[in-house]
Amino acid sequence: MNALEGLTVLDFTSHIAGPFCTRLLAGMGARVIKVERQGGDTCRFLPPFKDDQPGPDRSALFHYLNADKESVVVDLRAKASRNVVSRLLALADVVVTASSPAQETALGIDYATLSAVKDVPVISLTNFGHEGPYRDYTLSDTVLYAMGAEMYSHGLEDREPLKLGGTAALLQCGAMAAVAAMGAITAYEIQGIGQLVDVPLFNAQVNNTDRRNSSIMAWRFSGRIQRRAAGAGAGLAGGIYPVADGFVEVTASAGNYWRRFVEMVNDDALRDPKWENPMTAMNPTAKEEADAIVYPWMLAHTRGEAWEAAREARAMLAPLYTGLDIWQDENFRSRGFWTEIEHPELGTLPMLDRPFILPDSPWRVDRPAPSPGQHTDQVLADADFDDRQISALKAQGVVA
Repeated sequence: MNALEGLTVLDFTSHIAGPFCTRLLAGMGARVIKVERQGGDTCRFLPPFKDDQPGPDRSALFHYLNADKESVVVDLRAKASRNVVSRLLALADVVVTASSPAQETALGIDYATLSAVKDVPVISLTNFGHEGPYRDYTLSDTVLYAMGAEMYSHGLEDREPLKLGGTAALLQCGAMAAVAAMGAITAYEIQGIGQLVDVPLFNAQVNNTDRRNSSIMAWRFSGRIQRRAAGAGAGLAGGIYPVADGFVEVTASAGNYWRRFVEMVNDDALRDPKWENPMTAMNPTAKEEADAIVYPWMLAHTRGEAWEAAREARAMLAPLYTGLDIWQDENFRSRGFWTEIEHPELGTLPMLDRPFILPDSPWRVDRPAPSPGQHTDQVLADADFDDRQISALKAQGVVA
């Protein structure tokens, strides 16, 4: 039995953050009814695509975020959709939304409207929350990093600030929303509390795990604003290095890290006592001198050879993997990191499997992400619509 088997989630989210939240719940066994707009979730049209051919069922990102969900297409702008939402709500134990407060109200999926029908927890992912002058501002991944303060301290001192790559902030926010959902579900089941759980993406990002919170609090404690570093790398011989078949990342800061790194490279020139002087690491010329010794060693080794030498010396080094490397790594395969699913159009697809291990209530990846409206008829039937009513709703363009 899966951990959340028997729980039904009514999912009004799209794009990345909200769908990642509900994907985590689906992976633990919840039934997730994904309510999509006409034309489908915008994430269906984000690359990469199977064989580089775009299409609503060909997005790898969409498949990752929406496996094991059921798709119902509902035009929430139509007045008749209110009855559909009410009937679907009767099936639900928790609702997840990801629209601005104004949009929630306009579409009839705000907490006040939903709780009047059935007072279940509503996990609402917003940009800046349900109150305050920013409540209906739009937001992007870049804005999250910029206004979240940590972008100011990323990058080099003599260059512009940088953000983390991709959409890491949105995925982090989705994960935090899943944690909030588990708390709300527990309060609902044990204490009978149905509530609005406000999950602002901005708050989630500032409170996340990349030490943003400590750097922000540094000013309150010491008056210090964290700045960008004067140079890249971690230590005299730190950072990214090319090797014979790719790249490795090295941490060789002062003390044991440095000594172990020297043991790995095994060049007497690096055993000179001057390298142990903390002030040496502050000298850019010294790093160039150290790199002149390190680069030939790196380029004479493959990633695997450098990693093996680092393990023997207990030095801090790791290979830079590509997605293909992770796919081929036997350790990850043997630990259930990957699985495969069958898609009616695309055939056999690789899928990332469990992010954590629950041995007695296992994570699941049973079904591929659904096509738009693939489960509309079945879900509406479960909500006590008969065939005639479903046909009428389709004729009116309310559902598809």
